[in-house]
Amino acid sequence: MFVQRGAQLLVVAGVVLAGIGLTDRGRAWGQAGTATPQAGAGAVAASGQGGAAVLVPQTQTVYETVQATQCVQVPVTHMQTCYRTEYRTETVPVTRMVPETVNETRTVTTYVPRQQVVRQPVVRVVCEPVTMTRRCYRPVPVTKNVTTTVYENRCSTEIVDKVVTRMIPQCVSEIVPVTRMVPVCEMQTCYETRMVPATAVVPVVACGHKCGHKCGGGCGQCGGATACVAYRQVATCVPQQVPVTRPVTRPVPQTIQVPRQRVTFTPVQETIRVPQMRVERIPHQITRCITTCEMQPYEVTVTDIVPKRVTEYVEATVCTMVPQQETVTVPVTRCRPVTEHVTRQVPVCVPYQVPVTVMTTQVQPIARQVPVTRTVMVPTTTPAASTQAASPQR
Repeated sequence: MFVQRGAQLLVVAGVVLAGIGLTDRGRAWGQAGTATPQAGAGAVAASGQGGAAVLVPQTQTVYETVQATQCVQVPVTHMQTCYRTEYRTETVPVTRMVPETVNETRTVTTYVPRQQVVRQPVVRVVCEPVTMTRRCYRPVPVTKNVTTTVYENRCSTEIVDKVVTRMIPQCVSEIVPVTRMVPVCEMQTCYETRMVPATAVVPVVACGHKCGHKCGGGCGQCGGATACVAYRQVATCVPQQVPVTRPVTRPVPQTIQVPRQRVTFTPVQETIRVPQMRVERIPHQITRCITTCEMQPYEVTVTDIVPKRVTEYVEATVCTMVPQQETVTVPVTRCRPVTEHVTRQVPVCVPYQVPVTVMTTQVQPIARQVPVTRTVMVPTTTPAASTQAASPQR
């Protein structure tokens, strides 16, 4: 890729330089073409009767040196740090536990059996028959005549006197005092600030000389004053407190007697006859035959087996464990630490430098020979006969 880009840059640079060279050659050819007719005329005049000089274009190829650049892959070597694993031998203390047997004296408690005769109570249950009389009940049906009282409801209507209270309305006329607020208009004097017209004397700068000169112009009429002052009366407005009478309305309480009608209710009692319903309960005797079940007692002789606890003392041999202490030597295994030095391989990361070559693209200037084709006007001499023969045709 870098070579192709370098070749493209080289071709573009060559074309640009060739164009610049052709431009310079064109300018030189223009100057030569301008001088060529003069030289041709001189040559024709110098040749005289010998022949005529004619400019003939001729192509010439010239090699010119063109400066260009190219991209070149240049190797660059630099040192790169790498790491490798090496194993080193080191001595490390290692502690391990070694079992060993040691005799240890211990006090042991043992239990020795001992037999002895003891009187122990023994409880046993003995069943004995017991005869007793129990009172039992049995149901016996009994028929009886039972007299029952039944009440019958009977309704009757009777006229009863009832006192009723009625409210009779009555219209009563009375006079009631009523207080109202009546608006009363009164004239009240107050003061207002108003602008009153007045006449004031104001100094005014004015110059009215007949000579037409300004004040201080040196005519002598002003007495050397720089300005002429005249006093005039001016109409102005002055604030002044003026008494003003205005109507003011205020409420005044007024009590008047107003007649009104009021309705009162008067209670009046009246006796009226009202029908009233009365319920009477009339008893009736009813005899019924009812069969009931009565419990009749009777006695029964029953024999029951009753358990009874009997305590007896029996001689028994009892084995008792008696504790005894003894001193015993017991082998005990214990672990003892033993330290040993062990050699082992330990991996270590060691850095080292390695030369690494990397291809780097560099731009280098080069000089190249480029063929340039030019057209040059070369004078050529022709015979005179041909020139004379050709002139009548013109």
